[in-house]
Amino acid sequence: MSKPRVAIVRTGDLKGNAEFLGGKFVRYDEDIAQLKRKIAETIDLAAGGIDNIIGEGETVLIKPNLAFQAPPESFSVVDPRVIEAFVGYLKESSKAREVWVGDNPSLGQQVGRARPAFAASGMQQAAERGGADRVIYFDEEELVDVEIKGAKLFRHAKIFKPFLDADRIINLPKMKTHLAGTVTLGVKNWQGIIPNVHPSGEQQDVHRLDLGQKCADLLRVRKADLTFVDAIIAMEGQGPHAGTPLEMNLFIAGTETVAVDAVSSYVMGFETVEIAAVRIAATEGLGEREIERIEVAGTPITDVRTFFKRPMIDPTGFIRGIHVIVQQTCPGCFANIRGALDNFNNNVNPDDFIDKAGEIYIIAGGVPEFEPEWVTDKHLFIPGDCWKLFPSSEKVEEAKRVAKSVTEYPGCAPVYIFAQLNGDLQTLYQQCGGVLCPQPA
Repeated sequence: MSKPRVAIVRTGDLKGNAEFLGGKFVRYDEDIAQLKRKIAETIDLAAGGIDNIIGEGETVLIKPNLAFQAPPESFSVVDPRVIEAFVGYLKESSKAREVWVGDNPSLGQQVGRARPAFAASGMQQAAERGGADRVIYFDEEELVDVEIKGAKLFRHAKIFKPFLDADRIINLPKMKTHLAGTVTLGVKNWQGIIPNVHPSGEQQDVHRLDLGQKCADLLRVRKADLTFVDAIIAMEGQGPHAGTPLEMNLFIAGTETVAVDAVSSYVMGFETVEIAAVRIAATEGLGEREIERIEVAGTPITDVRTFFKRPMIDPTGFIRGIHVIVQQTCPGCFANIRGALDNFNNNVNPDDFIDKAGEIYIIAGGVPEFEPEWVTDKHLFIPGDCWKLFPSSEKVEEAKRVAKSVTEYPGCAPVYIFAQLNGDLQTLYQQCGGVLCPQPA
């Protein structure tokens, strides 16, 4: 049995990187030309050329990592230069009849749906400059009920029809760390093929300990014909939203998504067994994760391996005066509370917040050692539904009676608190006379 092949290619320095890393995305013609050459080189190494992936007259869908409504300077979304160069390369060098770009961002109801997310990220303009025949806002498209054969957990899903209609699919993730998934690459990028259902259905559902299994299950809906990782400016630390940009200047690609994710994770300094989605998918026969069983072409993997800062998912003791009581909860609320606080910490002076709003309590899951009187005349936030199932639920009910205010977030897991809890804390701060920190232009 032949080894799956994964190509690693250095893109070289790009003229716009310095300004981009400095907080302003700037596009240069020479960068686009250089990226087209490097895309061609990467595909040649990974698959022997684009004609081995896309046949004459076929439609090809590029499925990027749009993530959520965020500007390119967030580094949470695929680099617009890569979108433009990739679309342009396919239009010029493949025999495709049409090239589409489409996605459905996470948290669409809280942080912008596909149409505004495409615009804010710069991907809309980039796709159009490259000559895309269609930019597809998945959340405005028809859904198809699909039974996922062989799935262990996420056995039924509603899939956006264009994803099923395209003759070929190119999976285009961004290299990032991720609070809940450790990394977010090609396997997790399939989250965008299903809709957002508030508070915890479809895309937002099964985000507990079982997120890795869900991602592996979704890979069974349809495999990508090519997975191509944008690792020009990656993200380390508190990804996928509040991490730190890290210049890598790499493309990593192959025809087997699991193998591409394995190599990419290893390049990021992780062992492949650490990445649940990759580990589960490989165990279930959906791809290869053992580095020694993967043929790495191009740049040697040891030459580019970089140990990324790891995401910290623990929200306890992070901000003075914001008490997070989570004695018995799963990583769903655990990680997303931390994600909300990461965002909050970047927009607000926490000490001034506590001075103005007073101490805050956030409770999730079972809380056997919690004392309700702690929250007397304080603001109380309760993510999730599972606290009701624990013997300590009576304590939470009493806390709700004595708190100054109570804000609840239904769902299991309520992934949307990533945005909503942060927003509600900021609103409380402003109501108490606080002024948000100015954000970079």
